[in-house]
Amino acid sequence: MDDTGTTTPLPSQKVPVISIPENLAEILKNERWRFEKMDTFSLHAQQLDELEKRLLLGRFHLAVLGQVKRGKSTLLNALLGEDLLPSSVIPLTAIPTFIQYGEKRLLRVRYNDNRPDTVLKGEPTKWLNKQLMGFVTENANPRNEKGVLEVEITHPAAILRDVVLIDTPGVGSTYRHNTMATMNFLPQCDAAVFLVSADPPITELEVEFLKEIKNRVAQLFFVLNKVDYLTEAERDMSLTFYRDVLTRDAGIDPGTRIFAISARKGLQAKDAGDAQQWEESGLSEVSDYLIAFLAREKSRVLKEAIGRKALDIFNNVHLQIELEIRALELPLVELESRLALFDKKITEAQQQQIHAQDILTGDHQRVLAQLESYIQNLRIPLRERFTNIANAAIAASPQTPEHAARRAVADVIPACFERELGTVSTMMDCEITALLKNHEQRADDLIESIRKAAAELFEVPYQAPKGERFYEPVKKPFWVEYDWDCTFSPISAEVIERILPGMLREGRARNRMKQQVDTLVIRNLENLRWKTMQNIDAAFRKFSNDLDANLSLTIDATHGAIRSALAARKQHKENVADRIRDLKEVSTEIRGVISRFETR
Repeated sequence: MDDTGTTTPLPSQKVPVISIPENLAEILKNERWRFEKMDTFSLHAQQLDELEKRLLLGRFHLAVLGQVKRGKSTLLNALLGEDLLPSSVIPLTAIPTFIQYGEKRLLRVRYNDNRPDTVLKGEPTKWLNKQLMGFVTENANPRNEKGVLEVEITHPAAILRDVVLIDTPGVGSTYRHNTMATMNFLPQCDAAVFLVSADPPITELEVEFLKEIKNRVAQLFFVLNKVDYLTEAERDMSLTFYRDVLTRDAGIDPGTRIFAISARKGLQAKDAGDAQQWEESGLSEVSDYLIAFLAREKSRVLKEAIGRKALDIFNNVHLQIELEIRALELPLVELESRLALFDKKITEAQQQQIHAQDILTGDHQRVLAQLESYIQNLRIPLRERFTNIANAAIAASPQTPEHAARRAVADVIPACFERELGTVSTMMDCEITALLKNHEQRADDLIESIRKAAAELFEVPYQAPKGERFYEPVKKPFWVEYDWDCTFSPISAEVIERILPGMLREGRARNRMKQQVDTLVIRNLENLRWKTMQNIDAAFRKFSNDLDANLSLTIDATHGAIRSALAARKQHKENVADRIRDLKEVSTEIRGVISRFETR
C-alpha cells in the first residue's frame, strides 16, 4: 500500500495445474487431526471430516430391475457369492433392498414411522436369509403391514467395495403405484440394469416399463439371463429378438450392448470357486464392465471434486494464517488503517448479501407460483379422466354401478398421482437447479471478493478457489412411499340401487360419482402440492442457510485472524514473537500439503 492508501497489486502468479493425490483420504484424515488440535481451525476440521465421509460413502449406486421369475435374486446372489436374498418367492415390491459393503453380515430394517431400526446380526447366511424373508416377502409381510420403508444389508463381498447394489421394486408389481414409485426413485441412482430372460421372451409389460424409465436413469444396461438353457443358435436368436424389441418397441438405441448370462451358473461357480465356470456364466464380464469400470469412473470424478474442495480449505487456512502473521508484523498504526479499510469492504459485502437474499426470496416465491399454476391446470383433465373411468365402469356393471365405479377409480388413483409426483418433482428440480446455479455464482463472487480484498490489503498470497463452495454431499438414493387418498364418501347407495329401475340407478350413480371424483381430485392434488412445496422450501432454505454460513465463515476466518492479531498487539503480549514463529511453521506445513495438489 502506498502513501495515498491505494493497494499495491500483487505480482501475478502462475496458476498451477491441479492433480489430486492418490492418498487423498489419508491427507484428509491427517489434516483434520492437525486442525482439531488448533482451536482457530475447528470449523475447517469439521469440513475435512465431512469430505472424508463423502469420499468413503460415495460408492456407485446400481439398481437392478426385473420382473418376477427373471432371476434377479439369483443374479444378485451370484455377484455376492452366496444365497443371501430370497429366491423362488414373490418379493414385496414396495420395499427396496440396499446391499453395501461391511465386514460383518448385517440386516437393518427402517420403518415409515418413528420406530427404531431393527438390526439383526448373524451367521450363517441361511439364518440371515430367513430373517430377511420376514420383512420383504408377501407371505410374511402382506401389503407391508409392518410398515417397512427400506432394508439395508451389509456384506463382505469384494464387489461391494465399489458399488452399492439395490434390489428395487419394479416390473410386475402387485400394485401399479409401486412401479411408478420405482420410476421416481431411479433418477437418484447412478445406473440401472434391466434383467430379462430367454424364457419367456420380453413381455409387453416390460416394454412399457422400459419406455417409462429410459429417460429417468443416467445409464441403463440390459442383461439377458438363463441363456444356459439355450443352444448357441437359440442364444443368438434370442439376443437378436431382444434387441429388435428394444429398438422397435421401446425406442432403445440399436447399438446398445446386451449381456448374455446364466445367473444360476454364476452362483454355482462362486459356491464352487470355479473361475472357468464364472467366466462361462457371463457374469465376469458384467462384473468387470458394468460395475467395476463404472464404479472406478464415478470414484475418479468424486475424488476430483472432493480433492478440489479440500484444496480450497487448505488455501483458506493458509490465507488465514498468513493474514495473522502479517497483522502481527505490521506497525500498529498501519495495521489499524488497513483493518479500517477492510471493515468497509465487509460492510459492503454484508449489504450485497442482504440484496442476494432478497432476490433468492423472490425466486422462491416464483417457483411456488409455478407449482400452484401447474397443480390448478391438472384439476380439469384429471377430473375428466376419472369421470370417464367411472362412467365406463357404471355402463359395464348395471346391477351395482356405483360400487364398480368406486373400485375402478380407486385402482387408478395411486399410479396416476405417483406419476404426477415424479413429473412435477422433475420439473421443479430442473427449475430450482437453474435458478440456484445463478445464485451460486453470485455467492461465490461475493465470498471470493472478501478473501481477495484481505489478501490485497495485507499483501499476502491469494489462491482463487478450485472447487464449488456449494458442493452437495453425496447422497444415498432414498425411497418414499406415499399413501394417495382413494376414500369415497362413507354413505353407500348400494341398497337403494338394487330397488331402483336401471336407468335411474345409472343416472344416480353418475351424479354421485361426479361429485366424489371432484373431491378426490382436490384432496390428492393438495397432497401432491404440499409434498412438492415442502421439497421446494427445503431446497431454498438450505441454500439460504449455506449462503449465510459460508459468508460468516469467510468473514470470521479473515477478519477474525486480523482482529486477533490486533488484540494481541494492543495488549503488548510478550509471546507475539512465539506466535509468529508457530504460525510460520504451520504455514510451511500447509503449503507443503497444497503443493501435493499441484503439477508443475
